[in-house]
Formats: sequence, C-alpha cells, structure tokens
Amino acid sequence: MSMRVLSKTAPVTRAYIRYASTESATQKAGQAVSSATNAVKSQGLTKALCNLYKTVTSPLPASVKGPLNKTVGIFEPILYYSEVAYHLGKQVVVRQNFTLPGKADFAAAETQLFKVLEFVKVKNIKSIKDIPVEQWKNGAIKTFELSALFVVGEIVGRQNLIGYKD
Repeated sequence: MSMRVLSKTAPVTRAYIRYASTESATQKAGQAVSSATNAVKSQGLTKALCNLYKTVTSPLPASVKGPLNKTVGIFEPILYYSEVAYHLGKQVVVRQNFTLPGKADFAAAETQLFKVLEFVKVKNIKSIKDIPVEQWKNGAIKTFELSALFVVGEIVGRQNLIGYKD
C-alpha cells in the first residue's frame, strides 16, 4: 500500500510569460544592423569596432579583460591605418580616373615581363666569382639608371625639388 502525501499548499502554477513575436525580434535585429551600419558610417570602422569591443567586454572580469585589452591594443592601430590607406587609395582612384586593367593589359604586361626576364637571365654561371667584370659594370649602370629614374619620379610626384609643397 502506497502512502500518498497530500500538500496543504496550493499547486505550483507556471507564471505567465509573454514571448516576443517574430516580427518584433526581426525588427530589433534590423534596427541593430542599421545602428551598426550608421555607427560605421559616422564614426569609421575602427571606432565602431572599438565601441563594440567595449560593450561586449564590459561584463567580463578584469582577469579576462587585461589580456584581451593588450591583444586588441595591438590591432587597433593596424585597423586605423588600413582604413586611412583605404580611403586615401579611394581618393587617388577617383582623382586620377584610374580603371581596372583588362585581359589585354595583363597579356601585354606578361609578355613585357618575360622579355625583361630573358634579358636579365645570366647563362652558365655557377657562382658569383664566375661573372665577368663587364657584366658587373653593366649591372651597376642599370642599377644607377633605375635609382635615378626613381628619384626623378619622386621629384615629379612631389612637384617640388626638395620636400613637399605646403
């Protein structure tokens, strides 16, 4: 015979919980995405990511935050300068009217590259000591010519002989 214990307290009832509908969750997700997009547009990618990092890590204990802060501190300047380089490159492309190269441009560059490699190729040389003095002189002259062209290109690019214009 089993004994049944009767309780004098009221039966346990489940509290009424209202679950959010899928529409409001979708709307909240859409608002979160749009606010993140607006933050990136207004603050820039680096600041938006740093703010996101701060909000995500705020509830974490200090023992976890310390190493994370050091790790993120390394990447923050990298993100910033890559963003600066991206925007600078975008301005250069717009101002100089650059276009992406086509297949014909790549083919022409490839043939020129192979011509240069054939011209530079040194044949039947086992070591550096076997290179004749005349080839050393030609190499030095070519190196000097290339460095001089680089310097002239820098001067033309700066539009000034020494330093940059203010």
